[in-house]
Amino acid sequence: MLHRFSLFVFFLSVVAFCGPSFADDVPLDSVMHLFVQNPDTNTSKKLDFDETSAKAKIVANYRDSLEKERFYAMYYRNTIEDLLNKGEIERLKTVVEEADFFDRNASTFHVFYANDILVIKYFLKDYDFLAQVDYIKDLLNSSIHADMRSALYRTLKREIETGKIEENLREVPNESDRVFVYIILNSLFENKKGVSQLIEKYKYQLTDEKQLYFLVTRFWQKEDFDTKNYAAFSWGAAIIKPVGSLADKVGWMPGMYIGIDFIRNDFLYEWFMDINGCQNKEPDSLQFYDMRWDFNFGYTFIKNKNVFFYGYATVGFGMNAFNIRGKSVGDKANDDMPYQFYPAFGAGAIVDLFFTDKGRIHNGLRFRTGIRSIFSGDVLKASGVRLYASIEWTFREYSKKQVDFDYSFREKGVK
Repeated sequence: MLHRFSLFVFFLSVVAFCGPSFADDVPLDSVMHLFVQNPDTNTSKKLDFDETSAKAKIVANYRDSLEKERFYAMYYRNTIEDLLNKGEIERLKTVVEEADFFDRNASTFHVFYANDILVIKYFLKDYDFLAQVDYIKDLLNSSIHADMRSALYRTLKREIETGKIEENLREVPNESDRVFVYIILNSLFENKKGVSQLIEKYKYQLTDEKQLYFLVTRFWQKEDFDTKNYAAFSWGAAIIKPVGSLADKVGWMPGMYIGIDFIRNDFLYEWFMDINGCQNKEPDSLQFYDMRWDFNFGYTFIKNKNVFFYGYATVGFGMNAFNIRGKSVGDKANDDMPYQFYPAFGAGAIVDLFFTDKGRIHNGLRFRTGIRSIFSGDVLKASGVRLYASIEWTFREYSKKQVDFDYSFREKGVK
């Protein structure tokens, strides 16, 4: 026991004596080096290289898969074109089924795009599919895709132009389905205006309300000249017949009319001016003249391609005076001549006749007749009314507006 204790004491003495010197001679980094391994830089570079190689391999594999996908998509397209040209419909059905399966699993390159399905379904005579609004509403696209256009679309267009498509669609027993499919396939080549003309042409055959509503919603686009809102101008000559005590003072009077019209929702708003005059019946050298500025408010009661009929009420004011015959109105000799301003009321009617097709500018003849009050107590010492009639040249300028589809040919319409 004593021997063991002596050895233990000796060991502690050695450690106590040598410890400081040992700590001074050996750097701490050297000690830590025994426990911490310094990473090998070559090994790190090797790991980076392996990671880059793995990424490059993934990219290369993805490119290869895309290339294969593109190859098979082109293969199916070319095969479908070839079978269609040969008229091998049964084999075409098989290839289309395979291509459809391929498309469901393809990531980037496809055999069929939206419009292609419609064309393929036609050549496969799957008319039931083409007649279903729910099937095709998401397939229609505004443009034609894919490389198959050179064969599929050209062949379909040729059948439309030659009328063969109508012969083929006779197999469809339902008339509404037949017309619907015909319009849908035509829409691949027609703009909205052309498709709208087909809808208008076949609207009575489209007895399926869902089909008609879809076509109108998807394609309807029609413009026409707006005959409810436009501006017009008229100018012409008139003849006036005084009635009442006026007739004892003056006789028939020629006149000149100018009118500017604004039509809004078939209501007439017209600013109107005329000037007329005649020789005083009494044996003197005075000439009577009358001017008026009126506002006519009326409505379009009859309107068709060539005839427009308006009725209107008049409110305005006028001025009449004497003028020395042979003297101009501004001559000083007329300064002492009596004159009078007065309010005016009346009513009238207008008939516009057109002999040409309606365009942006429409020219025609206007016939006007009416009655209007005239007061001349300070000039003629008489008052009354005058009857007038005129013939005028008129032209109007139309703007275009979008025309909604008219469902009135249906009793219930389309919901």
